[in-house]
Amino acid sequence: MDKLMGVVILYHPDTNALMEHLQSYLSVVDHLLLLDNSESPSSDVTEILSKDASNKIQYQYFGENRGIAERLNQAIEYAQSKGYRYLLTMDQDTGFQPSQMLQYWQKVQDNQLDKVVQFGANCQPDFTPISDIPQQTNNLITSGTILDLSYIEQIGPFDQALFIDFVDTEFSFRVVEKGYRNLLFADIVLQHRIGYLKMSRSIKNFKSSARILHAPIRVYYILRNGLYLLFRSPFVKGENRKLLLSNMKILKNDLIYHNQKGAVYSNVLRAVYDFVFGKMGKKQS
Repeated sequence: MDKLMGVVILYHPDTNALMEHLQSYLSVVDHLLLLDNSESPSSDVTEILSKDASNKIQYQYFGENRGIAERLNQAIEYAQSKGYRYLLTMDQDTGFQPSQMLQYWQKVQDNQLDKVVQFGANCQPDFTPISDIPQQTNNLITSGTILDLSYIEQIGPFDQALFIDFVDTEFSFRVVEKGYRNLLFADIVLQHRIGYLKMSRSIKNFKSSARILHAPIRVYYILRNGLYLLFRSPFVKGENRKLLLSNMKILKNDLIYHNQKGAVYSNVLRAVYDFVFGKMGKKQS
């Protein structure tokens, strides 16, 4: 049977929440990398891991934030060097519902479709109906995805120019445009948080509802990277273009309802400027 390695990319994690999420999939993976993008190491994480008797978890701290894409590529290279075919990629604030990880891994092992590069879980069950029928999809989020590393040479690495935001979208689109598949298991539900919620009144009907908002720096990356993919990527066309535009519309809430509008609009202007002049990677101060 193929072995499964996991990776979690950390950035100032809530240690208690992180460890709780890890327990939802730790028993299924054969090895787990924790790659820390924080500016300082987490003493809480290292203390807890020092008491772990399984030696299954490996923590690496780098002293700087190099983004999501570079760490994913680093994890891929490590997994391949150790002979792993499959890599589970997780966010620090994401886990699975009880006992579902084992079911998920079994579904991957039982898959009969060819050219499946990515397997994904259902991160939005309110919008994606739970079903036991696998679904081909154009886009999977990084968290909860299992990569078949045997296809990486054909697909290529994650795009480090994006740093964070739409890294998973660009990779998923590339999978499809190159003639391969992304497969979603909609009955495997991911416990996943996107942005943060704020109750706000609609400017149309004045009804109050929860709005997903982002930190102003994330507004920068979402807009800059979205523009980059729309106008400079050969893999964003047709259905993928419509999907990306739909995903970018989430910024509307930040522009209208954010309580830090000055910082939001400043990041919007900077995002447009940096896109026009080709300034990619990590935002420069």
